[in-house]
Amino acid sequence: MSRPGSSWWAEADRVLAAVLRWGSMLCLAFLLVLLAAGVLVRFAPLFSMGWADEVVELAFAWMVFLGTAVLWRDGKHISVDFLLQGLGGSPAGRLLALVVALLSLGFLAVFTREGWLLTLQAMGNRTPILELPRLLWYAALPVSGLLMIGYSVRGLWRLVRGRST
Repeated sequence: MSRPGSSWWAEADRVLAAVLRWGSMLCLAFLLVLLAAGVLVRFAPLFSMGWADEVVELAFAWMVFLGTAVLWRDGKHISVDFLLQGLGGSPAGRLLALVVALLSLGFLAVFTREGWLLTLQAMGNRTPILELPRLLWYAALPVSGLLMIGYSVRGLWRLVRGRST
C-alpha cells in the first residue's frame, strides 16, 4: 500500500489530501448540478426545488473550507510574500518566516475556537425544510481549522529544522 521509503505519516497525509481535494470537487459538482436544475425548473416548473437552497448552502460551506485546507496544505493560499522572497534564505528571512508562521497559527487557533463555538450554538437548530441539523454547516469551520493548524505545525516544524516550507 505504501511506497518503499515513505512513512506512515506521509501516506496518511497523501490520503487526507486526496479526500480533501475530492470532497471539495464533489461539493462543486453537486453545486453545479443543483444550481443548473434550479435555473431549469424556473423555466419549466415540473417540480419544486425549495429544498435545494439548504443543500446548496451546505455544499458551498464544505467546498470552501475543504478547499481552503487543501490550499493551506500545499502552500498555495493567497499570501503577500514579497518580503520573504526578497530576504530569501537569510537569517532575517528565516526569522520573518517564523513570525509569520506563528501569527498564522495564532489566527487559526482563534478561527478554530470561534468555529467550534458557532457549531455548539447551532447544536439544537434545524433547517426549515429538510430538518437537517445546522451544526453540519458550521462544523466545516473547526474541521478545516484543525486541519490547517496541523499543516501549520508541520510547516513550523520544517522551518525550525531548517527545511523549506
